[in-house]
Amino acid sequence: MYDLLILSMLSSRDMSGYKLAIVLGSTVVPRRKISNGVLYPVLNRMEKAGFIQSVDGNVRNSKIFHITELGHERLIELINEPVAQDANRDNSYHFKFRSFSYLAKDKQIEILTDYRNAILTDRNVYQELKVHYQEETKDHPERADFYRWGLKTLTLKDNLALAKLAWIDESLQELKENKV
Repeated sequence: MYDLLILSMLSSRDMSGYKLAIVLGSTVVPRRKISNGVLYPVLNRMEKAGFIQSVDGNVRNSKIFHITELGHERLIELINEPVAQDANRDNSYHFKFRSFSYLAKDKQIEILTDYRNAILTDRNVYQELKVHYQEETKDHPERADFYRWGLKTLTLKDNLALAKLAWIDESLQELKENKV
């Protein structure tokens, strides 16, 4: 996941490790700090693979990272890979969206449609859980407060899913009308 975002960020401009850590942290989760112990092993691995190059920066001990041609090729590969349906799914899609300018319109539509289908699947799960919580509330009235908050949390998740669907549908419409 970090490879995709780092290559995407470096495709727009060269950055220091410090700047990459800030961008990564704010992209994954706002205000999350990415430690040097996480970032620099990834950068070192990517540099050894030939995806990025570093040069000494102006500030002591700083490095400026630059994407290579091989890195651009790897970025396109990563964008085209299927997204795992795991806890990092939304971040993976969001990182791909940042690099959409490198893709043909039909590939952009395919990725957005895949994301849309994943969100629709989520909504189906939320609906099933809502029914389950409502039944459990009837069967266990002494735990009604627990299930009430479970239902409220599912409503929040469903509302977020609806917002994502609206964004996806708007993006798909723009692509189909050649507005993007």
